[in-house]
Amino acid sequence: MTFIEQFKKMMHEAMPAFLANPFIQNCEAGRVDARALYTYIEQDNVYLAVYLPLFSKGLDNFGIDSKALRQFEGDQETKPHLMLQKLADEKNPAAKKSITKKWLPATSAYLKHIQDSQKENDFIFLCSLAACPYVYGYLTEKMIADGRMTKDNPFYPWFDFYKGTDGQLIVDFMKVLKEEADKVDEAIQSRGLTAFYQAVQFENDFFAQSMEKEA
Repeated sequence: MTFIEQFKKMMHEAMPAFLANPFIQNCEAGRVDARALYTYIEQDNVYLAVYLPLFSKGLDNFGIDSKALRQFEGDQETKPHLMLQKLADEKNPAAKKSITKKWLPATSAYLKHIQDSQKENDFIFLCSLAACPYVYGYLTEKMIADGRMTKDNPFYPWFDFYKGTDGQLIVDFMKVLKEEADKVDEAIQSRGLTAFYQAVQFENDFFAQSMEKEA
């Protein structure tokens, strides 16, 4: 099995956990939990403030100049955030006052994982960065294709946005990973796959933490 085949297999095997995630289940059912959406937006903003500069560094390490990838590195995700904010505002705008402004555990742990991967090796770092766009693109495309997310669902525009924008990004990222995987030994490839797998788990945790209430 090639590196890319193993990479894709990991995401395929992670899908049941994402489909069981309470945040994703709410989206699938069309349930608007305003507090959860406000929390997600707040955490995603602080996450992206750290992740996007790291993403740029990851591309620079390999001299990558894909238009889709370079567009992503400067995208502050305002459009999808506004989609969710509109739903939350319509449901219960007062819920925004109840969310925390501090980093939640999954946000901190996810970013630390990427930063630790950066210290280890450039290729491993690239693999850890791949999970963010890959999860969103794969998850949204799969749920729409399987009929889990339909056009009458209030979350459909959000899913459709990532299916479209992250779809091409994934194609370009896979091309880069394939090329770079061929240049490293099996031990580094294995560590890269582990870093990707761990990042995928952090993505799932990141969604789930939005549903948790503070003690």
